[in-house]
Amino acid sequence: MCGHVCQPFRTEDLKFMGDDVFAVQIPNGLKGDPLVYVPQRPLGEAFCFDLGSLEALAHKDLMRITHVFVSHTHMDHFIGFDRLLRVHLPHARLMKMWGPAPFIERVQAKLRAYTWNLIKPDQIRFLVHELKEDGSVTEALLTNTNNFAIQAFPSKSSIHKLCEWADGSSMRAALLDHKGIPSVAYKYLVPGRMRVLVEKMKDFGLEPGEWVGQLQARLRAHHQDDTLVIEGRSFSVRDLASKVIEWEAQRSFAYVTDASFDERNVKALFEAFGSSEQLISETSFLDKDFARALDKAHLTSRHAALLGRLLRVKKLHTFHFSAIYGEESEVLLQESQDIFQELQKADDSSFQAALQAEFLRIKS
Repeated sequence: MCGHVCQPFRTEDLKFMGDDVFAVQIPNGLKGDPLVYVPQRPLGEAFCFDLGSLEALAHKDLMRITHVFVSHTHMDHFIGFDRLLRVHLPHARLMKMWGPAPFIERVQAKLRAYTWNLIKPDQIRFLVHELKEDGSVTEALLTNTNNFAIQAFPSKSSIHKLCEWADGSSMRAALLDHKGIPSVAYKYLVPGRMRVLVEKMKDFGLEPGEWVGQLQARLRAHHQDDTLVIEGRSFSVRDLASKVIEWEAQRSFAYVTDASFDERNVKALFEAFGSSEQLISETSFLDKDFARALDKAHLTSRHAALLGRLLRVKKLHTFHFSAIYGEESEVLLQESQDIFQELQKADDSSFQAALQAEFLRIKS
């Protein structure tokens, strides 16, 4: 058996998924332009996947965005670029962006479409990263000072770690095929965290202080056998940590949209991500309309469920539904959840059989 507990579907999950670590928003709902907004609470910042229409986000939320991860530059995934630019324009902040080649040229074209004779040098700065088919990453700093000229160079980052934030969280990517063009899937990882149990300090006659940071630093350096002196008293790092520190497990979620369901893409996704706690996946079509999905190189409810089981996720979130369904959106949403829960009950051999059966159905 898979071993994961299936989470029940709740209507309130349509536009929001949140807990004490993640507070992930899907502002445009099930059928709107793709946009996933992720506040990073410890940093006071935010990032987003794709740049569909940004009208559903408040100005203060847009101001928090420092990183943007774009799957591809179809209009419904990139039309929000101009609003993001306009909101950040007065503040001269560096914006970091990632997307598939030729992403640098696409961003440059956006920036050069406007006249900029009234702004200061370096008021607009975009550090743009371009993911190439061979897995390498190229970057270029685009600024109004030189009319956004491209001076690209190899990035120090890689597809396995596109960036890392101050809190240790990081992003990785997988390049998938979307009817002849690359579409990037992303995985966000939050490392395991140390939670300080203040109420347990009283057992040692201690109060919160600088020693807490020192204790955490020793643990991160794997110096559990050290001795820590606090207010003239000596404590074993190992013993003290076992009482006042609680470890929280690593968290992660993957984002997949606009990709063909085929053996190449499935293999690329699994090799890049392995597993993930949660998955946000497009589900453009009902299972009965899989021929239409193949023609458009989009995923069905069954495909999203299969990807969820492939990555061994605990929870599947679906969005980016085709507008052809109108009021049937709830049906499409529920179908993916039903198939996913059935797949969660299957052992590995049964799941592989279901996966191969879908590949055969597509080929036939």
